[in-house]
Amino acid sequence: MNKHSLNVLEFDKLREEIAGYSQVEDTHISITEMIPYKDINLVKKELETVRDLMDFIKYDGGAETVGIKNINKIAKKSELIGAYLDAEDVWDIKENLKIFRLFKGKLEDLGKYKELIAKFKAVPIYKGLEEIINKAVDNEKNIKDDASLDLRDIRFQKKIIASNIKKKFDDIFSNSAYSKAIQEKIITTRDGRSVIPIKADFKGQIKGIEHDRSSSGQTVFIEPISIVSLNNKVRELEVREREEIRKILLRLTDQIRINLDGIYLVGDAILELDKLSAKANYALEKKCTVPEINNKEIISLVNARHPFIRPSDVVPLTFEIGRKYNTLLITGPNTGGKTVALKTAGLLTLMALSGVPIPAEEKTSIGYFTGIFADIGDEQSIEQSLSSFSAHLKNVQEILDNVTKSSLVLLDELGSGTDPMEGSAFAMAVIDYLKSKKCKAMISTHYSEVKAHGYNEDGIETASMEFDSNTLSPTYKLLMGVPGESNALTIAKRLGVLDEVIERAKSYISDENKKVESMISNIREQSEGLNSMKIQVEHLKEEAKKNKDEYENKLIALEKEKNEILKDAYEKADKMMREMQAKAKALVDKIQTEESKKEDAKLLQKSLNMMKNALKDEKNKTIVSKPKIKRKIEFKQGEKVFVKSMSQHAVVTRINEHKQVAQIQAGILKLEVAIDDLKKVEEPKTKQYNTVQVHKRTAVRSEIDIRGKMVDDAVHDLETYMDRALLNGFSEVYVIHGKGTGALRAGVIEYLKGCHYVKSFRAGGHGEGGIGCTVVTLK
Repeated sequence: MNKHSLNVLEFDKLREEIAGYSQVEDTHISITEMIPYKDINLVKKELETVRDLMDFIKYDGGAETVGIKNINKIAKKSELIGAYLDAEDVWDIKENLKIFRLFKGKLEDLGKYKELIAKFKAVPIYKGLEEIINKAVDNEKNIKDDASLDLRDIRFQKKIIASNIKKKFDDIFSNSAYSKAIQEKIITTRDGRSVIPIKADFKGQIKGIEHDRSSSGQTVFIEPISIVSLNNKVRELEVREREEIRKILLRLTDQIRINLDGIYLVGDAILELDKLSAKANYALEKKCTVPEINNKEIISLVNARHPFIRPSDVVPLTFEIGRKYNTLLITGPNTGGKTVALKTAGLLTLMALSGVPIPAEEKTSIGYFTGIFADIGDEQSIEQSLSSFSAHLKNVQEILDNVTKSSLVLLDELGSGTDPMEGSAFAMAVIDYLKSKKCKAMISTHYSEVKAHGYNEDGIETASMEFDSNTLSPTYKLLMGVPGESNALTIAKRLGVLDEVIERAKSYISDENKKVESMISNIREQSEGLNSMKIQVEHLKEEAKKNKDEYENKLIALEKEKNEILKDAYEKADKMMREMQAKAKALVDKIQTEESKKEDAKLLQKSLNMMKNALKDEKNKTIVSKPKIKRKIEFKQGEKVFVKSMSQHAVVTRINEHKQVAQIQAGILKLEVAIDDLKKVEEPKTKQYNTVQVHKRTAVRSEIDIRGKMVDDAVHDLETYMDRALLNGFSEVYVIHGKGTGALRAGVIEYLKGCHYVKSFRAGGHGEGGIGCTVVTLK
């Protein structure tokens, strides 16, 4: 497999494009140097692994690979005893260990990607090392304060000193005697020391050390005398801090050094994952599939596309070599697509044998070839003083010297560039030689003699690129079993060349060539007749399918019309039900203040729910509804909401995500409503101590005083108060129970623990009544 063949098939360009999907520079280089595998089993395993990764990305979200690096290069720096990695290097190693661990864990949890799991099964994970590094290095790649006790103490002292420095500067800023001298009330640093900007004309007013001047000279940066000792202490602590960080990094590097062999395995696995991901992502974007790899040197392409031609422009190719014949001879006009057909077969074979999915259907099968040779395009060489024909001869000779039974040979315009008679004779001799070697070959030609030779020889299949003589343009379709006609005189006549010239040209064509062209014309006519019959059959199939579809659509329309009538009837019933609910709400508002009528409200609630559920069940049995798209539930249990159909606030007590309904409690009334009927309520941002009027006759304060009452009576009053407080929009209330013996406080706390309105509660603080008051936060 020589370099020339790889170049003319544009394999270099393909490798560079795939490499663009990688993230690590070393992987990029590896892909650009990729060549076909030397073992068929390795090819199959690689393609199966890439297929697994494609499915993993497509159906299960793939692996998170952002931030992957070649950690082997980083870890190698730790091999030298006494050397230590910086915080960023340590963080990069930890992050890549984590990325691989999560990837491997996700694979094993899914369990269905066998090849991918087997690929990385032996690679260890280092969660313990991750945790050690996590305790010392934060996500900004800095050493944490609590990485060691000494570092925590040093940084604590630095904060205290920084606070003292700020306080002293604030004293200076607030001193009216210095107001004219200070340029700006800001603290800045010069040479690691805290300073303030002073107007040059007033620098004598503040005693201190001058560290810098502005470019204009109007401002000097002074370190006041009162700050000098504090700045000195800061510098001393910074030196200690740097030394402590060095010790921490030494310890972390030692941990990495201990696990170096395993870390190298993880590093190799990450690079391999990056390479596989590049292939998989390329394949997904280009709509590629994994072909079968056979060991019989058979190429069977099904709707194959050249990867560098836009999908909207490419005409898919379907053909086979190696089963019934070893040589495919393609004829047709220039710019008709012969060269593209040869390049497609060669490039897709190189891709598949390099473990890259190809742009073709899954039924495609690629043979395992040990050599792929190509001579395509104009090879004229000015430097070597070689003509096009001489350059072709040189390439063909190299191919003939190296060809074997397991080779794929691609020759474009074989024998062109010289006398037609000698050129066709040379082409036929090369075809015979390749046939004797039993290799697989695709050859394009213009010569009539070569067409006839291929048509009459066993083991050679002829094909042509279709040409539309009416539009004088190629269709780029490959017609198997049909040799191509010479269209030069046909085109010339349609372009208006004199009939006299056309007839004279025909007289110069030999009788042998005329027979060949006549034979080709007859074959084409028969082929076109068969194609016409095939089109008629396809048309009849489409008509039958169309009639079937129309009948099914009519049935669906009738069913839909019936469904709409029933749906309209039940919508009217739903409307009537909502009106009844509105009336029930008015009654509930009236009886909420009358404790004796709670049982009436519960009976009413039960009747409404039974009626609503019965109506809903009847509707579901009769009407065929379109499947609803479940909306995301934005409400939580215990959350306060506004019920649009009732125009009232309520609390969510339970959510049924499957049915898209929620159970709510509005005071003493419990109802089941649709999620769409609920609206979020903004919590008040500040405490409300004022009295809020909700009902016409009910005012609720943000506190309740139950001092002096028996526990049972107090809890009963508290229960009623909590209902009203929640409906009034309070987020925090005060329960005043006094200190006393503590029995009343204990009863209140016991009730609050089981109350579903309560988010949390605490004893009152200073100025809030202490333990004689409990502050309750509502949901």
